[in-house]
Parts: sequence; structure tokens; C-alpha cells
Amino acid sequence: MPIFDANFWSERCRQVFHRYAESLLRQVAAQLYRQRNRWPLEELLVRCVDTFSNPAVIDRRLADLDPAPRKVLALIGRSRRPMWQMGQLLEMLSALGNAEGPRPVFALLEHGLLLPDSSPEGPTRKSFDQWLGSAATSGLRVFAHPNVTARALNQELGLPHLSPAIEEVTHIHEADGLDWLLRLAAVWQMIAGAPLRQTQGGALFKRDQDRLRNDPLLSSPLADSPGQLPDVPLLAVRWAVQESILEENEAELSAGDLPPAWNSGLDPALESLWIALLQVDRWSPQTGGLEASYSADPYPTAYLLALLLLANLGESEWVHPAVVEQWILEHHPYWSTDDPNPASQSADADRASRAAALLSSRGARGLLAPFLLGLAHALRLVQIAMDLQGEWVIRLTQFGRRLLGFTAAGDGAPNSPKTLLVQPNLEIIAYRQGLTPKLIAALSRFAAWKSIGSACTLQLQPDTAYRALETGWTFESILQTLDQYGMRPAPASVIESLRTWANKRERLNIYASGALFEFAAPEDLDEAVSRGLAGIRLSPRLLLVKSEDQIDFRHFRLTGTRDYSLPPDQCVEVGTDGVTLTIDPARSDLLLETELRRFAEFVDRPGPNGHRQYRLTPSSLAAGRTGGLGLHALETWFQQRTGRPLTAAARLLLTGSLEEPLPLRQELVLQVSRPEVADGLLQLPATREMIQGRLGPTALVIGPEQVEPLRERLRELGLDLQR
Repeated sequence: MPIFDANFWSERCRQVFHRYAESLLRQVAAQLYRQRNRWPLEELLVRCVDTFSNPAVIDRRLADLDPAPRKVLALIGRSRRPMWQMGQLLEMLSALGNAEGPRPVFALLEHGLLLPDSSPEGPTRKSFDQWLGSAATSGLRVFAHPNVTARALNQELGLPHLSPAIEEVTHIHEADGLDWLLRLAAVWQMIAGAPLRQTQGGALFKRDQDRLRNDPLLSSPLADSPGQLPDVPLLAVRWAVQESILEENEAELSAGDLPPAWNSGLDPALESLWIALLQVDRWSPQTGGLEASYSADPYPTAYLLALLLLANLGESEWVHPAVVEQWILEHHPYWSTDDPNPASQSADADRASRAAALLSSRGARGLLAPFLLGLAHALRLVQIAMDLQGEWVIRLTQFGRRLLGFTAAGDGAPNSPKTLLVQPNLEIIAYRQGLTPKLIAALSRFAAWKSIGSACTLQLQPDTAYRALETGWTFESILQTLDQYGMRPAPASVIESLRTWANKRERLNIYASGALFEFAAPEDLDEAVSRGLAGIRLSPRLLLVKSEDQIDFRHFRLTGTRDYSLPPDQCVEVGTDGVTLTIDPARSDLLLETELRRFAEFVDRPGPNGHRQYRLTPSSLAAGRTGGLGLHALETWFQQRTGRPLTAAARLLLTGSLEEPLPLRQELVLQVSRPEVADGLLQLPATREMIQGRLGPTALVIGPEQVEPLRERLRELGLDLQR
């Protein structure tokens, strides 16, 4: 989302106004720019959007508002995030002492200074009451045009001056702001290698969670920070999602691209991280990763209120983090159990019980200390120091004041360009004091991060180099980056490795379309080339022709063509022996023989009509079984390619080694004159137990020891046994 692109938000406003019913749009226009004529609907829409580019009109509309609606716009402007959930805005208003419920938000909606977020294809909006009833309060999102919120920054929020304020401190420290840039770059590299899988509820699978938590780069403590955070790897992933470094594709997270703001300097990069942090879900500074996301997450509003409290201090004043925590706990409706405004608690019916449990189990300390001493310090939003008693105290940095709109924007801290030491073993040492967001993004594209510290290390590898080449980098641009920021020229071994990797990739050619010719023998291909067929040899029997326009088909006798978008064709004949497979060249395709080589051996002697043949053997099927070919896969192949079930001979060759040993024994065959006689002998109890089996209509099997007893029984029946 282009946060500061006025044209983007003007178009977004136009789309929302377009979904207003005519009566509602005229009501809003009457408040927004006070039209005197009854303009046509399209003209009315254009004038409403153009109003956001007129500072004088915006100032007049703001002056008509009560303080509470102006506070809403001021909070949005200070946050630098144009879009918020309605429930979060009501929480901040309640914390500031405004117990009016959603009335200030509705006033802004009616004046057209705040707009409901909706899909361009959504239903026509007839009234704001209808919109409010379409979802829970916390599920409704609203946004304000940046031109509007910029004019509301002078509105007093009514925040107190925290006490006791401290002025005498020691060991003042301000972070360089690079820690989270480096971690998010490492996350991007990790996910580019293997995406993360998500459950239907949006949580990560346990195996992927363990993979993140066991990564030494992501799980390492924050540099020079007294406030350590829980579940840092999961925070990095959720943060990367909001920065669009990672993309959510159905059931997985895959690598996107590094933010463009990183190429604009340190301040824009940190500002982009701050805005993304206000949208991070499924993570808490107290407990770390969360299985479910709150419909209206209270932590972003607590972050913003905490920084605004610090901004109320003088530039030379410091305060203990516990003082900020205590004010949030006492005034924020998510944790305050005596909030007088029931409307601010409508986002969650269980809020009071959760707040009571939170206060009883964890107490006041620990709610915001990880944020203030860990996240805010790492983002250069606050400085940390020690008071005379040796306890940590904090105050806003100049960058923090610029971010919140209390001072004019600056250029950020200067950086030394010469900061890389490239070693012959392909390792890069990057000294932190010279790193910039732009250089971090560049290094992340062609080298793998190995450690993060005062001196970070990276490794040049084939896979990272190929990834850079695939995204538009070249051998020359990589080498230029190393030379531009390197303390000395890149070693010859590094240059040679990069050139080798680039040359390998450059040998890969991609054709949007083409024709593949498969010849019966290499000699046929040679003859076609000698006659003038221009193409690229892919194998001894395959030729790639870039365009069919170059082919004169009169010189060829085509045995078949194939559309590979269709299912596999039945193009194999099975011999009577059940193991000989003969290819029909008129119906076969280029994939067939690759499939056959997995489980069959090529027969040198041509079959009928000179067709190529393969034969199933115990060794070929054993090799197929070793390569993962099972009985089910072979049965499927036979159905697809031959149109008949797997033959008994092939099944025996594949599974014969799994059968039990076959018993071999000598037995006697009793041959009778008619099938009815055999049926009678098998049915009579006196003779049935002496017969071991039946070989055919008139052939019965008996054991040698049963000959004499059977002779006696047959005599009783009037039959004689000859031997």
C-alpha cells in the first residue's frame, strides 16, 4: 500500500464515494465542500475528491468539528498509518478520556473526512448505520486521506506530562536502526529457499515454527538492547508479511521483494518498518507468538500512545518505562477494568476478564518494557540511558519526534560508503557502521547472511548468485557493488567464481515457443541438418526449431504430432509374453521413453516394422523399485500408456521377491471317467477327507499314504482303483 502517495489515496476515496448511494453522497458533499448547486452525480464525486487537495477547505472543515473528531485525525496523522480498525480508534479515544463511543468517528464519516474501507465491488452504501451493522465494531476499517491528517497535527491530544521526569543520566545510547533491517533480510533469504506452510487458521505448522526458532540468525538477541523480546523469529515473519517482504499465497508464505523504501535512506526505511509494525498480528511483546489474532489488536494502539506520551516530555527529560506502562494500564480500555465507556469495550465481550487475569498473573511491569527497550530502541525511536540509581530510562530520539510529526523531516545519519571486506574464500565482512538499507538490500540479493553483529558476515554462493542473476543483476553489477563499497578491490578468486556462475546461467536460453523434432536415429537427425533444417541439438535424436516458419514440411515424413496439454496417449503395445513393450511412433511423445527407462531395458533389435522395443526384467524393475516406483504407479502407467491392466508377468517380476517360498512336493493324480464321479468323491464324507485337491474336471490329487484307504472306500462303492 503506497502510504504517502496522495494520488493513491485520492483514487481510494473516489472508489469509496462511488459506492455511496446518491442520497448519502449528497449528504456528505454538503458537509465536505458545502456545494451550493445541485451538481450531477459524477461531477459531485469529482468535486468531493478534489477537496482533499485544497488545504484551505480542509482547514475550514476541521474548524467546524468538535475536539474529539479532530483527535481521531491527529492520532491517525501521528501514527503515519492512514488506515485503522474502528475499534482501535475508539480505544485510543477512550484512553484520552473521550467517553463518547463511536460518535466522533460518525461525525468524521458524515463530513467526508474519514471513509469506510470497502471493496470496489461491494454493495452500495445507503447509510453509515447500515455499514456499522454489517460487522462488529472491531472488524470495520476506516481511513483518512494523508492531506487531511497532515492538517490536523496541531490538535492537542490532552496527554499528561509524565512524572517523575529525570534530567541527570549516564551512558546514553541510541541504536543504529539496522538490526531489524538485517533480520528481515535474513527472513527473506530463508523463505526464498523454502516457503513456510500455514494452517487454515493462519498459524504456522509446528515444523516450520521449529525451523524458525532454531535459526541462529533470527533467534540471536537484539544488538545493544537491554529489552529482549519473546519469539523474535515469529515476530520477524509476521513483520515481513506486513512489509510485503513475504507474500501470503493460500496455505503458504513465500518470498516477495524487499521494500523500495530501503533504497531511499535509513529514515524512510525505519518509517516503513514502524508503519508495518502497527499492523503486525499474532504476536505479543509479553508472550510472543499467538495462535489466534485479536479482531482489534490492542498492542498497536498501546505502542502509539506510549510514544506520544514520551513526545510530551521535554527534549532533555527522561522517564522510566514503568511509568509509561502504568499510564497505559490505567487508561487503555483493553487493560483498564473500570473503563466508563462501554462502547469502547464492544470489540470484545471478554475484555474485562482477560484484563483482570493479565494484571493478576503478570502485574504492571512487562507490558510495554519489551517494546520500549527492545523494539522502539532498535528502530531508533527512543534513546536509553541509566539514571543515577542504575535503572534504565528512556526518551524520544530526534528521529522519533520527526516520525510522529513534531519536528521537520531530516536526512538521517550519514554513512561511510567503504564498509565491505571481500576475502578470497568468498566471505564478505560488512562493518555495521557503514551499512545502509540500500546496501543491505543489495547484499541480500547475491550473498547469504551468516552472522549479524558489529561485523556482519556473508557468503557468496552459487544459489544466491543465481537468484540475483534471475532478478536482473549481472556479473558486472555485482562486481561494481563489491568495488564501490569495498575497502579494497575484490580478489581474483572471487571475480572468477562470479564470472563462472554468471556464464553458467547465461548459457540457459528460454524460448517462448518452438517445435521439437524427434528422429528415429541420430543418423536421421544428421541427414535433416545436412539438408538445411536449422535448429539446436538437444540430444542425439532431438532437435529444437525456434519457429515453425523455418520448417518446410514437404521434406519430412511425419509419423505423429503431440499436444502436451492433453493427457498421456495410449501408444505402447504389450507382447504376448507380458514383458515386451513395443512403441507406436505415430502416437508416442517425447516423455514416453524417459518413463520407460525407469523400469524397462531397451532392446537393441528392432521389433515389428522397425518399431523400438523395451523389455521388463527383474533387474530393471528392481531399479525402478529402488527409485520409488511402486506397484500402484506401475499399474497407473500401464492403464495410461497401454490401455490395459498390468500384466501378470510384470506383476510377478515386480513383487516376486516379496512372496513366501513356494512348497514343492510329490503327489498322485487320480483320473476319473467323468466330472460327476469327481464331484461325488469330493462330496461323500468317506472319500472327501482323503482328497487333497482338484486339478481339473476329472483330475483329483491324493497323497501316497491315502492310496490303500481310498482303494477300500472305492471298492465299497463298486469302483476299482488301478495303478
